[in-house]
Amino acid sequence: MNDEDEAVKRMEQTKEAMLAYLERMKQSGVELFMDGHAVLPAEAVARTVREDSPYMADYVLNEEGAVEQVRFDRVTRR
Repeated sequence: MNDEDEAVKRMEQTKEAMLAYLERMKQSGVELFMDGHAVLPAEAVARTVREDSPYMADYVLNEEGAVEQVRFDRVTRR
């Protein structure tokens, strides 16, 4: 397997792991947002797991300290 094939394989594994993680969070009541709009786990993964992904995840906690939202926001350079 060449380096490019290995990189594609790693990217697919990352996508699968992130999708499973976000699906578990969504099932436990955590809301997911991308640039201020509610999204499903698959959409968040499709847009954030890329080589040139300019997104950062922010975890929003409730008063008890549990995660209630994950907000993916585009990171821009100035």
